[in-house]
Amino acid sequence: MSKLFYVIVFFLSFSGYSQELFEYNFDDNITLNVLEETEEGQMANGKFIRSTFENEVITLSNSNKAKDILPTMNETSLLKLFQGVKDGNLKSTKGTLLNEEIITFNNIKVSKFKISLLLEGQKKVFETYVFAYKNIIYTFQFMNNESEFENLKNLRKSILDSIKFH
Repeated sequence: MSKLFYVIVFFLSFSGYSQELFEYNFDDNITLNVLEETEEGQMANGKFIRSTFENEVITLSNSNKAKDILPTMNETSLLKLFQGVKDGNLKSTKGTLLNEEIITFNNIKVSKFKISLLLEGQKKVFETYVFAYKNIIYTFQFMNNESEFENLKNLRKSILDSIKFH
């Protein structure tokens, strides 16, 4: 009976999405599931994709700006780079750090941090994942209203769990 309950909860959690997820080759290194209404663009030294679901804004970007120094970095240097990304986010948003941790995803060190900030008069939460893979820096950001942030954690998890490294 409990298995049936979990199966029903699983399907109900995904049935609320009005957009389908589909597999997307972000670049030569990464494939992941994205929302069907995802826009793609170029930026200096990289590219980005962005999508919105309800009030959740999802952004993935890559940058080859550090491609020449990444091969020479040891783990300590890489963690300092991640610290710089986090500090830059805090400074530019004037946000408050809620939590931070280093996690491992497919044997890759990932800096995960969450920031609370005031944007257009509303309290927002940014959850950011930063990692280096094949000499490219990747940044995933999920942003939502503070009061709604936990409501879409299954969507965020399904996107993150779909990442395939090539």
